[in-house]
Order: sequence, then C-alpha cells, then structure tokens
Amino acid sequence: MSVMNLAHVPGRMTQWLLLVLLALAVLSTGARAEETVAPTASWHWAGSSDPSPWAVAVFGGQALDSNFSDTVTQPYSSDATGDYMVALEGSRTFAWYRDMLSFEGAAMGAYHFGHQQYEEFGGAVYARWHRFPWNDTVRTTLALGLGPSYTTIYPQIEAQNDPNNRSRWLNQFNIEATFGLPQYASTELLLRLQHRSGMFGTMGGVWDGSNFVVMGLRQHF
Repeated sequence: MSVMNLAHVPGRMTQWLLLVLLALAVLSTGARAEETVAPTASWHWAGSSDPSPWAVAVFGGQALDSNFSDTVTQPYSSDATGDYMVALEGSRTFAWYRDMLSFEGAAMGAYHFGHQQYEEFGGAVYARWHRFPWNDTVRTTLALGLGPSYTTIYPQIEAQNDPNNRSRWLNQFNIEATFGLPQYASTELLLRLQHRSGMFGTMGGVWDGSNFVVMGLRQHF
C-alpha cells in the first residue's frame, strides 16, 4: 500500500467510527429509557465525590489536505500534507447530566513541525457522551469540543485564496472518541479530529483552516 493510500485510512476510520458510535449511543439511550432518575439528580456540578475529574493527555498526528466537511464526509479523498503536531492537554470535568453526559474544560499546548515549525495554544469546552452498550467490555466516549486557538505564526497550511484573510486567533472544533478497559478506569486511548477555522469567515476572513487527525493517551486522576 502506498503512502498516499495509507493517508486515507485515518479519515475513513473517523467517518465510520462516528456513524457507528452515534447510532449505538441512540440505541443505548432507548434501551434504558425506562430508568427513573430523580429530577434533582439529573444535573450536578462535578465535585470531590466524582471519580478522577482531572486528566492529562498527550497526543500527536498529521494534517490532511481536505477541508473539514470533506474530511468527515469524504475521508477517502484526503491526503497527508506533511505537517505534524504533538500536544499536551490538561482538562477537568465540571458538570454531569445523569451518568450519560459530562462537560469539561481543557487547555492545550502544541508544537507543529514539517513544512513549518510553530506553537499553538488553545482552550475548549467539551460535551462528552458516555453511555454505550459495550462499556462493560470497552469503555467508550464520544465528545465535541469548541474554543479559541492561537498560533505563533500564520500557518501556511491555513492560507486562504486572499492572502489578506488570515488570523493567528481562530476557533477550534474537535471531534473525539476514547476507548479504555474497565479494569484500567483511569487510562484511555483517544482519537481526535483537531480542526481550526474562522467560524464561517468571521475571524480574519478565514473559512477553513487546518484539520489534523491525532491519536494519544489520557490519564485521569
């Protein structure tokens, strides 16, 4: 298999993974719809009684040459660009809805290399779905994250048709899935589509910035 064909694999896996996880999350919710939970227990702030609200993640990956929508809907058309990133991220869960949905804040620092070398710093709020029917075998979560991102240069990978449309400050929108074993409740593998863009041109005239497919480990404590 050629290097170009290998580059298609992460995107294709992302598309099918999201479709399968979303479908089974809906089925899992329906199967447990008869459960009764006291209204006062539906929402609560995460506190010392919640298990391991803090976490640290280390991850890295490569950029794809397609825009965000094509990366998700047509991953087979994406190729690697030769741009890479490694990152360290700290996070804390701050709220829960029952035992199925949590909310967390995260702060990230990343180093980019390949065609250019620069740093990226960002923060995001994640909504994370926890309820999947196979969690007794493989703990699984699916999360969406949104927040600001700053780069120390104007990355060439984010260049627009109009060179005046650029910004170091952009929005990050991330899609993440995690997997872990029940006997190691504090450790999980993460897979993420790390996206930067200008929120439909509202930030510096940037429409689509960069898309990185990354993999790493997260440790809760």
